[in-house]
Amino acid sequence: MFKLCAKIEIAGERSWTLDFVTAVEITRDTEKLTAEAKITLPKKLKWDGASEIPVHRGDAVRIYLGYDGNLQLAFIGYVRDVGFKTPVVITCEDDMFKLKQMPAQKKAYRSVTIETLLKDQGITYKLNVMGEQSLGAYRVTADTVAALLGKLSEQGIRSFFRYENGEAVLYCGVLFERDSTPAQVFHTGVNIISDQSLQQQQAENMRLRVKAVSLLPNNKKIKVEVGDADGEHRTLHTYNKTESELKAWAQQEIKRLKRDGLTGSFTTFGASLVDCLDSIGIIIDGKRMGVYQVKKNVIKYGDSGFRQEITLGLRVQ
Repeated sequence: MFKLCAKIEIAGERSWTLDFVTAVEITRDTEKLTAEAKITLPKKLKWDGASEIPVHRGDAVRIYLGYDGNLQLAFIGYVRDVGFKTPVVITCEDDMFKLKQMPAQKKAYRSVTIETLLKDQGITYKLNVMGEQSLGAYRVTADTVAALLGKLSEQGIRSFFRYENGEAVLYCGVLFERDSTPAQVFHTGVNIISDQSLQQQQAENMRLRVKAVSLLPNNKKIKVEVGDADGEHRTLHTYNKTESELKAWAQQEIKRLKRDGLTGSFTTFGASLVDCLDSIGIIIDGKRMGVYQVKKNVIKYGDSGFRQEITLGLRVQ
């Protein structure tokens, strides 16, 4: 029987290390700007004689989780809220917390790339911009850098942090191409606890309609729709493409999205944590079902064990 272990480091006016917590839940999601962690504290936790919990908004937090003393770094971020009810829940956010407080520089461009736009905002994090980069003419009107990233997301340009070698890396783009070699392989009967939420899809049975929008340098837009009239609607954004180029690109996307494979999520152990965009292999009842990008991972730690609920994204192999 494996024994759960945890370590929570909190650094503010004073530094604290907790070797036991009631529960932790961490959500990493490529569809959201901010990764979030909730730490549920034991009811009778001692804080060196302090009458109130000496943890405050903005304190730095690191969460390590594991089995039998083998800890993995599961979260890096900052305290957003400290609950007042018992048991106390501390809610934390990743480095997007800092960008939510960072005033945006109001600028206008005749033509700008995503990378230049973000660097002009004074972002010092390592950037990884993938896919189409040209925004054409653009005016920054947002009040904070995080709000600017939120406005970009309305155009289909997603942003989120990954932590690589303990360093926060800001990913930004429309599509995120990565190595198709799986970092881990998950098997039913081995390390998949439940696959009830996974569904198999056949490309020939998929009904899909794609609306593609091209933003031109003069801020005008070209729109085309391709695919099945009664299909699931998806909207994609790109920049500075002619109508014929846009239509060809949209049709290419339909071919890429219409692939045999799996959708949904599965539950596994917390033995080896996966992050968004990691490539993972899936084997169901001895049959290889492909390699997929991780779209979302909810990590849960507590009395019921140490689990990951992994949502599959694009099939990459």
